[in-house]
Amino acid sequence: MTVRETLMRIGAQPDPAIALADAALALAVWAEPGLDLGPYHRHLQSLKDDARAYLHHDAASARLCAEAARQIIPRRFGYGGMVLPGDPGEQGDGANLARVIDKRRGGAMALCVLYHTVLENLGVHVEILDFPARPLVRIEDAQGARLVLDPVHDARLVDARDLRELYRAHRGGDGALNPFGLSPLKRRDVLVALQDQIKVHHLRHAAPEAALAALEAALLIAPEHARLWREAGLLHARLDHVGDAISALRRFLALPGGDAHRYTASQLLQQLQNREDKKPS
Repeated sequence: MTVRETLMRIGAQPDPAIALADAALALAVWAEPGLDLGPYHRHLQSLKDDARAYLHHDAASARLCAEAARQIIPRRFGYGGMVLPGDPGEQGDGANLARVIDKRRGGAMALCVLYHTVLENLGVHVEILDFPARPLVRIEDAQGARLVLDPVHDARLVDARDLRELYRAHRGGDGALNPFGLSPLKRRDVLVALQDQIKVHHLRHAAPEAALAALEAALLIAPEHARLWREAGLLHARLDHVGDAISALRRFLALPGGDAHRYTASQLLQQLQNREDKKPS
C-alpha cells in the first residue's frame, strides 16, 4: 500500500479507530518517501512494553499510569519538549513523529501523541486536550480518577492552579479559564494540527510548495475539513496552479463551515475562472 493510500484509508476511518502514532508515522513517510518505519514501530513497542512492565501486576490507576509514563518516556528514554516558539524545529521536525523519536525532542502535539500511545496501552482512557497555551494529556482510570499531564515538562501533573498560570502566561489577564478551554481533540484533528505546524514552518521559510505538500497530506486524512480546502485553494493560486485552485475552492464552498471566508473565496474563485475562460483555446 502506498503512503497516499494509507492516508486515504485513515481519512475514511471513524475517528476512534485511528491509531494516532501509526498515522503520525505515515505522515512522516509522506514528508520523507522511503523512510523505513520498522525501527520506529519497534521503539514505540519498547515504550509500551516498558511502561506496562513498570506497572507489573498493580492496578492501572491514573496516578500509577502517569508515574509509569514519566519514568519511561522522559527519564529512561530522555524525551523532552520544545517550549519556545523560536525553538529550532518547533514547527518542522518538532511535529514529525519520526524526527521526534530520532532526537528524543519534540513539540507539544507530537509528544502528546507519544504519551497517548503509551498510556492508552496501559488500559486507561486518554485524551489530548486543546488547551490554549499548548496541548495537554488527560487520563481517566476505571474508578473515574482524572489527571492532566504536561508532556513538554516531563509529564508533570497539572492542577487547576497550574492551568491558570499557563493560561495567564499565554493570554495575559488574570488567568481566569474559559470553561471550554480543556476540550478533548478528535484524533483526526490532532493529526491535522501536526500538519498545520509543518505547513506554517515551511511558509515561514518561504517554501510554499513544501507547505502545500503538508496541506495535501492533511486533506487526505481529513477530506471534510473545509478550512483545509480553502487554504489549499489559496496556496495553489499563489503558485499559479489555477486549475487546482479552482477545484479546491469549489470543494471549500461545497462543504459546510467557513462562513467568515465564503465571500472572499467565491470572489477569488470567480477571478480564477475568468482567467481560465480567457485562455486561448
